[in-house]
Amino acid sequence: MSENHQVLFRKYRPQFFRDVIYQDLAVGSLQNAFKSKKIGHAYIFIGPRGVGKTTIARILAKRLNCERPDGVEPCNECTSCLEITKGNSNDVFEIDAASNSGVDNIRELRENVKFNAMGGKYRVYILDEVHMLSGAAFNALLKTLEEPPAHVVFILATTEYHKIPETILSRCQDFHFRKVPVTVLQSYIETLCTKEGLKYDSEGLFWIAKKGDGSVRDTLSFMEQAVIFTDGNLTGAKLRKMIGYHGIDTFTDFLNQLIDTSQSAQIFETLENLFQSGIDLSKFIWDFIEFLNSLLLIKDNLADRESINIPQEDLQKLKQNYRELDREILVLLAERIFSIHEKLNLMKLRSSYEMKVYLEIQFRKLILDREKPSVSGLLAKISELTKLVQGDISILPDSIEPVKKQIQTPSPTQEKPNPNTNSQTNTKIDSPTPETKAQISSPTSLEKNTNTKETNPSGNHPEDMEKLLKEKFSGMEVDPKQFKNL
Repeated sequence: MSENHQVLFRKYRPQFFRDVIYQDLAVGSLQNAFKSKKIGHAYIFIGPRGVGKTTIARILAKRLNCERPDGVEPCNECTSCLEITKGNSNDVFEIDAASNSGVDNIRELRENVKFNAMGGKYRVYILDEVHMLSGAAFNALLKTLEEPPAHVVFILATTEYHKIPETILSRCQDFHFRKVPVTVLQSYIETLCTKEGLKYDSEGLFWIAKKGDGSVRDTLSFMEQAVIFTDGNLTGAKLRKMIGYHGIDTFTDFLNQLIDTSQSAQIFETLENLFQSGIDLSKFIWDFIEFLNSLLLIKDNLADRESINIPQEDLQKLKQNYRELDREILVLLAERIFSIHEKLNLMKLRSSYEMKVYLEIQFRKLILDREKPSVSGLLAKISELTKLVQGDISILPDSIEPVKKQIQTPSPTQEKPNPNTNSQTNTKIDSPTPETKAQISSPTSLEKNTNTKETNPSGNHPEDMEKLLKEKFSGMEVDPKQFKNL
């Protein structure tokens, strides 16, 4: 590395309005102001870090004092433009409000605005992180901000819009800056890789852009680090190793171990392997929560949103493999594991070994809870059983044999005795069978069988129904006697 090496975010800082990416609203409004020659005296730039607030403020200052402007763009070649680019202009003042937040600093600024510009047309004051000013400092700035001299332009920049007093906001033209999407960042750094002669692939650029979190400066800073780590070979395999991404295979295996009770013991093997490999267990749990959330977004057809922290190639695999997975299971797992992660952060355990022990206890409890019947599962069992009881007896399982006791009655074709015949007439009577003897000896048997048929049309006795209930709810903590009325 040469001694005069310049980091990427400084080397590729935009010097013209046309070079700024994804801030068309703010840039277009400022360009229109120059076209119509309606320059405001105070602007406030609002947005997250690293999206171009200070950069556009410098370009605006250059265009205001440019000696040979090219339409709405500065020439970037005259003395004024070069001085502003180098940061040594006498007419442009960049003030860090975080370190100059007192009322005395603002009073000094009020005294300096009276002087005319030395080289250009305007004296430009850029107040970065202006929300850090004290209440007294804001009050001291009010009058000057409302009626500054004609040669003064204020540009305020902040990341926390809600901390700016309404009295300040009402005196400024506000421009809102947005986070840059991952796809835009990915295309932007691809052009930079071509200029720098770096090797890359699509997944590697995705992880660099994702790590930037919508900030161009953060993206280029991480890209600088990635170039050194990978020796200029920005591939997905090396970037995954750099950021500690485990890949969807690890997460899918862990999810299958949680869902399938036969694989529950492997959960503790996975935690042990992660611990032995020196993986941050807290980060792994959080990444797994993000993985579950991504699956839920797939279920809701929202998998293409920018916030998903999974490459598109892996998303397609998840859509195919988990299409039939019950959404309720995912919601319950995500909620429980998020609660585990939240408690883990609150406990502030001192070592990774303590984290491992805690996670093993929590996942063991989660496994026990998973083995208990869910509400939906219980209702499904009840619904199925109700259909069996109330339906035709033919749909009962073969394992349940209904008790069929039929009463022996005389055949219709059998000859009936003549009542007029003398009782002493010699008539041949067959000897009674054992079953007939049992019925004769028990006069109430006929009545009992009749009552059974009336109260239970399907032909089942209560003990058979109890047997059915026990078989249907085997392994569940349910008392079959609760459903006798079915």
